[in-house]
Amino acid sequence: MKKILLALATIPFFILIAAFKPASTIVQFASANWENSKSRAMAEGKLYFVDFDASYCATCRNMDESTYMSERLANYINKNVVAVRVDVQDFDGVMWSQQYEVEALPTMLIFNEQGELVKRLVGYKNADDLIEEFSQLRTLKPAPVPAVNKAPAPAPIAADKPMSKTNSPNNPSGISTAPKTNNNTAVAEKPTSTGFGLYEVAVRKQESKGYGVQVGVFSTYETVLAQASTMKRKYSKKTLIHIDKYNGSVVYKLVLGAFNSKRDAAYFRNDLRRDNVDGLVKDLSLMK
Repeated sequence: MKKILLALATIPFFILIAAFKPASTIVQFASANWENSKSRAMAEGKLYFVDFDASYCATCRNMDESTYMSERLANYINKNVVAVRVDVQDFDGVMWSQQYEVEALPTMLIFNEQGELVKRLVGYKNADDLIEEFSQLRTLKPAPVPAVNKAPAPAPIAADKPMSKTNSPNNPSGISTAPKTNNNTAVAEKPTSTGFGLYEVAVRKQESKGYGVQVGVFSTYETVLAQASTMKRKYSKKTLIHIDKYNGSVVYKLVLGAFNSKRDAAYFRNDLRRDNVDGLVKDLSLMK
């Protein structure tokens, strides 16, 4: 009797695992990576469709069993759309979900034939919903970008010549010819703001010890700084940046916390998930 009860008790567990396992669908997602798939869509004059997914997403599995089993949708996508699926738990998935601020699943992005993001969809969508969105977007043309007359860049000032002098055939005296107002006062150029933000940085070497939660991978330093600043303010945890290489390029991994145990890091990851922020528990001893 005990064996029978044990067997019955384990059935729901296996059903739960099966329910969250990604299923094979009629809609075919491209196997190529993000950049190659996007380039292919632009070359073929098709929309580019990105479906952000995770194994724990129940709504995503529901769409697998309904939306992506539609032959009508599959035929439409085959002719007009290049579709890819991005797992937010994968290395690249963490990077893309951070870059496009994916905060809930499922999230679907649609790019037009010129590679511009034109639509963001969040939550369950049936086959008719997606076909309608695709059809409307294929009829839209991006607004023309107005031409901007750029002024020629000023010539660099030589280090061995005084800044108040100019040496040119039209100004043999070498006296500065800055524009004057009516009262003989030089007109000052209006300063313009530049850059990606101003940050106070206190760099300290972190001991490779304990566990943290990796919440993003970025290709540029200015991006990881901005995200680190946001996370630091929101969670008040030690905020770490691990510099690494991926496919020959430098990447910056953003890690929150330096916990003594893997369990404590996992608890914090659960707190992040309640804010729709996912991450990976990392052993900091492997981040040299």
